[in-house]
Amino acid sequence: MKKITIICLAFAFLWAGCKRVNVDFTYSPTEPRAGQAVKFNNLTNEGEDWNWDFGDKAYSVVKNPSHTFKKAGTYVVTLMVDSANYNTCSHTVTVYDTIPTFVCSTDSICHYTDVVFTANVYNPYGYKLTYQWELPESCVLVAGDLQDKSISVYFKEYNTAYPISLTITQNDKVYPIQRTLHVYETKAPAIVMEMVDNTVLHQRMINDYLEDPANASTEDVHMLELYSDTSVTFNSVTFYASNMHDIFPNHNILRLQIDPMAQKWYFITNEGLFVANFNGENIVAIDTEATGGLYVDMQRNKIYWATNSGLKAMPLIKSKNNQFATTPALYNTISTIDRIVVNNSYH
Repeated sequence: MKKITIICLAFAFLWAGCKRVNVDFTYSPTEPRAGQAVKFNNLTNEGEDWNWDFGDKAYSVVKNPSHTFKKAGTYVVTLMVDSANYNTCSHTVTVYDTIPTFVCSTDSICHYTDVVFTANVYNPYGYKLTYQWELPESCVLVAGDLQDKSISVYFKEYNTAYPISLTITQNDKVYPIQRTLHVYETKAPAIVMEMVDNTVLHQRMINDYLEDPANASTEDVHMLELYSDTSVTFNSVTFYASNMHDIFPNHNILRLQIDPMAQKWYFITNEGLFVANFNGENIVAIDTEATGGLYVDMQRNKIYWATNSGLKAMPLIKSKNNQFATTPALYNTISTIDRIVVNNSYH
C-alpha cells in the first residue's frame, strides 16, 4: 500500500511538471507583402520562455516579435512555450509580392510649392530597376530627371486633380503606377499693378516662384487707389518727385521711392531708374529702360519697376557707393504698367 502511494505521488508531480499551456497568436497585417514588417501578437496567458520559428530560417525569443519576410511565399510560423514540444501553435502565413508605388514628401500639396516624388519598390536582390515619370502640363520639373527614382516638382495651378504616372521596370516585370493628386491653393502676398488704361492686375509671389498675373481683387484696387508713387513721406516730411531739384538739380524726377534703412533714394527720370544717397551723392543708373511704376518693398528687401519689356525687380542696394552686381529679374512681360504696390496680406 505504501509503494502504491509513492507511485501515485510521483505521477502527480510528473503530470504537474508537464502541464499544457493554451498557446496561440495572431499577426498583422493579415496579408503581408514581401519587405513589409509583420507584427506577431502572443495570446498565450501562461509561460515564461518564447521560441518563434518563422519558417524562413529566422527565429526569435521575444514575446511579441516583428518579422519581415524577404520573399513572397507560404510560411509555417510556429510558437513554442517553455521549450516544450506539447506547448506549440502553428499558423500558415501567406506573403504576397510587393506592389511598387511612389510616395510624396507632403500630404497636402500646394501650388507653386516644391514637392518630392520618390519611387518605393522593394528590391532585396538588387534587380535592375528603371523609372519613367509622366507629368501633366501644369506640373513643372524642378530637380532630377524623368528617369530618376526621385524628382522634385511644383504645380502652377490648384483646386483640381492631377494624374501622376510612373512606370517601374524590375528585370522583365513592368509596373505601371498612376496616382491622382489634389493640389491646394497657396496664400501669398501679391504685386499689384495698374496699367496706363487703368486696368489692375496682381501677381502673387509664392515661395521662390511667381504666379501668372491675374485680374486684381477689390481689396487690391482699393489699396492701389490710396497709394501715390510720385511722393514719399519720411520723418513727417513729404517729398514730391517734382520738387526734388535742390537735391538733384540735373534730374527731372518723375517717380520717387525711398529706402530709409539704407538712406537711399530711388527715382525714375526720362533717362531711366537711378539710386542715390540721401544727400544726393553717388547717383548710379540701375536701368535705362525704366518707364513707369516704381516701388520699394522693405519687407522683401526688393525694388520693383516697370519697363517696356515688363516688370523688373532686384534686391535693394546697400553699398555706400551704390554699386551693385545683381542682374535685375524679369517678373512678367507686361509693357504698360503705370503704378506698382505690394499687398503683403496673404490672399
